[in-house]
Amino acid sequence: MRICIVGGKLQGLEATYLSKKAGIESVLIDKDPNTPASYMADEFHCIDVLKDRIAEKILKSADGILPANEDRETLTFLEKVSERIGVPYMQDNNAFWISSDKNKSKGLFESLEIPQPKKWPECGFPVIVKPANRSGSVGIFRADNDMELREAQKAVSSIDKNVIIQKFICGKALSLELIAFEGGVVPLQTTELEFDESYGCKRVIAPYQGKELTSKEYVRVSKRVAEGLNISGLMDTQAIVNENGLPLMIEINARLPSQTPTAVYHSSGVNMVSLLMEVFTQGRLAVPAIEPRYTVIFQHVQIKGNKISVKGEHIIGEAENLRLEKNFFGLDEAITNLSEKSTSGVATLIVKDNCLKKVNERLANAIREMMSEYHLSEYDDPSPAFAVK
Repeated sequence: MRICIVGGKLQGLEATYLSKKAGIESVLIDKDPNTPASYMADEFHCIDVLKDRIAEKILKSADGILPANEDRETLTFLEKVSERIGVPYMQDNNAFWISSDKNKSKGLFESLEIPQPKKWPECGFPVIVKPANRSGSVGIFRADNDMELREAQKAVSSIDKNVIIQKFICGKALSLELIAFEGGVVPLQTTELEFDESYGCKRVIAPYQGKELTSKEYVRVSKRVAEGLNISGLMDTQAIVNENGLPLMIEINARLPSQTPTAVYHSSGVNMVSLLMEVFTQGRLAVPAIEPRYTVIFQHVQIKGNKISVKGEHIIGEAENLRLEKNFFGLDEAITNLSEKSTSGVATLIVKDNCLKKVNERLANAIREMMSEYHLSEYDDPSPAFAVK
C-alpha cells in the first residue's frame, strides 16, 4: 500500500511515523524543503500542491490521500482532485469545518447537551482565553482578574477576531480518538495530556491513569459527539476533568491529530493510519482490541545551553534533520536530531513498560544519562503560565 501525505509538520510527522510502523509506503508533499516529516517519509516531493502540475500525478500514484494540514484552500482542492482521479481522500472536510471553529463546536456540544466549561461572565474567575479558529496551543492564556482578562483578550484578538472565554478548570486533560464509517463509531484509547508554560502539549500518558467511571463517561460523551457530527473518518476529542470527576468537553478535531496516535500505538498496538486505510480503501470499519498492553510516556525535550527542558510540541514542529532512533539512552525509541556532537537539539522520547512507576523510572534514568552525555547542569519541566506577561 502507498499513502500520499500532504503536509509535513506535526500531523505529517505522525502520519509518516505510523505509516512506517504499518509497512505502508509514505509519499510526502510539502513546499518547505526542511519540513520535519521529510526525514521520516519514504519519498518526499518539495512542491506546492496547489500550483505544481506534477502534484496530481503524485497523488494519483497513491492508494489513499491523507491531508496533514489545516489550510482550507488545500483541503478543498485535495478533496476535489481525489474525486476526479479516483483515489480516496481520507478526511471528512464537512466535519473538519465544524471542528476547526470552536464557536461551531461549542454550539454542537450545546445541541447534544454535552457538558463543557461555563461561559464568561457567568462563570467568574479564573478563565481561559483562546482563539476560536486556531489549533494546538496558539494564543491560550489564563486570566485571574479583570486586568489580566483585558490583556489576554487583546493578545488573542491580535491573531483571531473571535475570542473564546470559559471557566478555567484545574483538572486532568484527556484526549480520545474515534474512527467512524457509515454511522458506526469506534472509540479508541483515552490518553492523558500534560502541558508546558505556553499550554503546548509536552507529555502524553497512555492509557489514562484515572478513575474508570470518568473514562467511561468520557468515552460515552465523545461517541455522542462523533455521532452528532456524522463523521466518516478519524477525529479526536479533548476534555478537562472537574473536581467531581466529570469530563467537560473543550474541543474536537476532525482530522488525524499529532502525538496521541503514537502513544496509543505503543500502548495498545492500534495503528490509526492502518485503520484509516481500511475505512477509505476497503470500506471496512475494523473494531480493534483497545486494551492496553503497556503504559507509555511520550515526551518532548529540548537541549539548549546547559539545560534540558521538557517542552511543548512546537519544538518538534520547528525541527530539522529528525531521525528515528531505537534504544535511545535506554528508552524504546526517540524521534530526534541530537547526535554525539550536538550542543543543542530536540527529542521526542518514547518509553513503555508494564506500569507507570517503571516507565517514570526509565525516563528519569534516560534524562540523567542525557545530562551526563551532553554536560548539562539544569533540568526544567515547566507548567502552564497563569496569565499574560
